[in-house]
Amino acid sequence: MDDLAHDHIRAFIARTRVSEMKSRGWRVLGPGEEGSVLMEGPMLAGRAAVMDAPIGGIFDDLVARALERADARDRMTARRAA
Repeated sequence: MDDLAHDHIRAFIARTRVSEMKSRGWRVLGPGEEGSVLMEGPMLAGRAAVMDAPIGGIFDDLVARALERADARDRMTARRAA
């Protein structure tokens, strides 16, 4: 597992899905954790976009909303103090 393949994904796959994943071009690398197997397979077509913006940019949206709520709370606190 020292070599990094940029066009492949490594993941722990449930033992019950190993045959399905092999039919999709994945290969077994070794034993996994509690009922799983470590496998490597081809990169999904849209995977590069997902890696650039985790969860399709939802994280950025959640942070922006949290900051807006915090700013609104600060404004309310400042009004009450005045």
